[in-house]
Amino acid sequence: MPERDLLGPWLRRFLTEFIVTERNLARNTRASYRDTFRLFLPFASRKLRKPVDRLTVRDLASGLVLKFLSHVEDDRGCSVRTRNQRLAAIKAFARFIGSRDPAHIEWCGHIRAISSKKTMQPSVGWLTRSEMEAMLAVPDRKTERGQHEYALLLFLYNTGARVSEATELKVQDLSLAARRGGHDLATLHGKGGKIRQCPLWPETERALAHEIREREMDAPVFVSRLGTGFTRFGVYRLIERCAAQVPALAGRTITPHVIRHTTACHLVLAGVDINTIRAWLGHVSISTTNIYAEIDLTLKANAVALCEVGQQRPGRSWKEDKDLMAFLKSL
Repeated sequence: MPERDLLGPWLRRFLTEFIVTERNLARNTRASYRDTFRLFLPFASRKLRKPVDRLTVRDLASGLVLKFLSHVEDDRGCSVRTRNQRLAAIKAFARFIGSRDPAHIEWCGHIRAISSKKTMQPSVGWLTRSEMEAMLAVPDRKTERGQHEYALLLFLYNTGARVSEATELKVQDLSLAARRGGHDLATLHGKGGKIRQCPLWPETERALAHEIREREMDAPVFVSRLGTGFTRFGVYRLIERCAAQVPALAGRTITPHVIRHTTACHLVLAGVDINTIRAWLGHVSISTTNIYAEIDLTLKANAVALCEVGQQRPGRSWKEDKDLMAFLKSL
């Protein structure tokens, strides 16, 4: 069997060369693509009763892909969003093969014709200023551990950083120069290798200056009680624990991304233009940031409703409107 028909060589090139070297996709995106095929290939092997290393490109027909997507939703209990992510990875793989081998263009077209399922846009969860201040008040700043936790929470709120951006922050990424007439800045390394700078509040600068004292330049800024850098799980666990101690947040799920939403919404309510917020959060497209603009419009609509003057008068029944009935009959 020609090697160009076997699935294995194509998949190796796709996962180790194309998405890493040519596309330079984010690490989490690479992991998502890898995990898709770690699930898909054993599924295809079982359905086709064929060893994984003998699978061909054309074995992954559109019908098999649809069965796999149903398996993801029904058997594994995943959401529609996850189902669409798995499909996006398979489509990217098909596009990669189709662009390099004309013999597989027709197969590629069948795979790319599979539609994503429509999903409901989740509502933006965010905290009010008082709720965020209550979260910041939870860590006991009289202790070393409490100071670490307070600095991390304050940094997330100040910058709207993603979890990965906070956990990967190094001492060398901080520029604490306001006392010398400059600006206090944090350099964040975002998705896809994109870099942006966020200004820091004086309070954030003080907390971070205390954190990084006597640290090496390549050391992490945020460390756990064990002295090692915070992990993603550690940040999630910290925020979950702090939220549990705020009565106003009882029954709500508070995550690092909720704090990111909080930063954006507070910027909107402060009158910051949406394009500045896009750059602040590191969004590629402004359409991603536009969800926060709706927050302000909703608040304005609620305010107008509260200030409405007078009550609506009961109108006449449509049956009593003789002119209307005559109009309808004339149509």
